[in-house]
Amino acid sequence: MGYADAWNRVEHYPRASFVALDAAGHNLMFEKRDLCASLVADWLARIRRDG
Repeated sequence: MGYADAWNRVEHYPRASFVALDAAGHNLMFEKRDLCASLVADWLARIRRDG
């Protein structure tokens, strides 16, 4: 599944974040640990704030 296919699903998930990362493979949590942690923390903060 490419990113374009995933983009078609965004409208079904109003709290979703869509991020396309250059130079990241299938092991994002290991390859880009700090970036991944920041993105997840931001998403969780928005869910808690808007909850």
